[in-house]
Formats: sequence, C-alpha cells, structure tokens
Amino acid sequence: MGRASRRRADRRNAPPAAPQDAAGVVVLDRYLIRPATLDDDPEVVRALLQPVDFMDAAMSEGIVDRMRTGFRRPAQFGTATLLLAQEHPAGKVAGLAHAVPPVQWLMEAGLDRQLCVMLSRALVELEAVSVADSARGQGLGHHLVDVLVRSYTRQGYQAMLGGIHTHKPHLAPYYEADGFHVLGPGAPLDLELPIGRLRYPAEPSMRHLVRPLAPQVSYGHGVLRGLLAGR
Repeated sequence: MGRASRRRADRRNAPPAAPQDAAGVVVLDRYLIRPATLDDDPEVVRALLQPVDFMDAAMSEGIVDRMRTGFRRPAQFGTATLLLAQEHPAGKVAGLAHAVPPVQWLMEAGLDRQLCVMLSRALVELEAVSVADSARGQGLGHHLVDVLVRSYTRQGYQAMLGGIHTHKPHLAPYYEADGFHVLGPGAPLDLELPIGRLRYPAEPSMRHLVRPLAPQVSYGHGVLRGLLAGR
C-alpha cells in the first residue's frame, strides 16, 4: 500500500471530520468524498493508482476493472470500497482510497470456510491511499482514511490492516497519525482467534499496519487480540 504524496502530512492541518450521509458521501470545504461509480473515468483512477506500490502489479488494474464493471463480491466475503475525493461542487477527482477484506490471504491460510467468512466480515485491509500533487498538504489523505474507518466501523468490522514499504519511511508517522500501529520491517502480525493464533507474515521489505476498530479488540507486541469475541 502507498500514496502519491512523498511528503508527510500534518494531521493537525486536516479540517474536522464531516458527517457522512446515507449514500456514503462526505462534503468538506473544498472536496466531496464519495464512493466510486460506473460513471467515473477509469483513466483518472488509473493515474492516481500509478504511484502506489502494490505487492502485485495486477492489483491496480483489478481495482479499476471492478469500478468500471460495477463488480461486487459475494456479500458473505465482506465489502470492498473505493472512495474518490472530488473537488466540490463538480470539479476533478483529486484523491482516492481503497479497502477490501483480505479474503485471498485468509483462504490461503487454510482456514475452514465458516471462519474465513467470519473474518472477512471482521477484518479489512487498506490497500491504497493516493492524493494528486495539486491536493497535497491539505489533509485530504487523512480524510479519506477517516471516512473508510468510520464506514467499516459502522458495518461491524473489528480491525483495519495495511502495509507500507520500508523504502518509504515517511509513511510510518503518516499512518501513526491516523491511529495505526506500525510494526517493524518483516515483523509478522499474529491474530488471536477463538481457535488459536493465526500468523500474517510480512516480507522483509514490508511493515504491517494495524488499527483496532472495535472496543474489545486491542493490539500489543505484535498480537491483535479480541477478534471474533462473542461471535
């Protein structure tokens, strides 16, 4: 995961969080944050995704294709969200954020289908945050993350995960300002589940991000605790 800006944004510069309406739209002073639609220009989204360091180069085009076709994953595997920040009231798109439950990793971890489905409704991964050059330094990236966090919290998700590359050290304090814990390079993240611990490995060039979203979930010393408690 990454973002277009190479400069660390100051959280204090971001304006206060704005209310979100039933359609998932947030109106700020200069920008409107909304879900992407079939009418959005794939080339604009593709350009914003271009600077993002995905682990798999195909991920970027997959995001564009899902937006272009209106593809929705089966409901039992959770909700993928692509948010766009558009100049208000009807200007150009200047930023985006994308999050999706880590279904592929959960399936590859060898979990049974029922547990995979439960975790797909409890965990979401922040895959991309990107802001155009013209919109940097205004806290827009933080606003995009805030809207995603609030949306997934309302849906009952319990934690947001993510990852950053070690060659972009400025992103660590950026995401810490958004409430994420940043693990060390290559350090795995252990998920404490009712059946035991599940390890989410990391490449040496990557650092896990984790942010609890539910009161019963906590993080400390490489372990995310309280997932699926009471379910």
